[in-house]
Amino acid sequence: MALNPNNIQVYTTLSKELVAKIDKDAKENYRTRSQQINMILTEYYKTKTPTDHESE
Repeated sequence: MALNPNNIQVYTTLSKELVAKIDKDAKENYRTRSQQINMILTEYYKTKTPTDHESE
């Protein structure tokens, strides 16, 4: 997965199964796929420490 510097777009190759799960979760929460991916990334980065971000 690669993120552009501003986290505006995500460039990745996801398995069909993962895309299906993201879409299912998005539909259950009345979100678009993009909103669901953004939520996942936001939650992921909340768990990182500042030093973790610097090393990526």
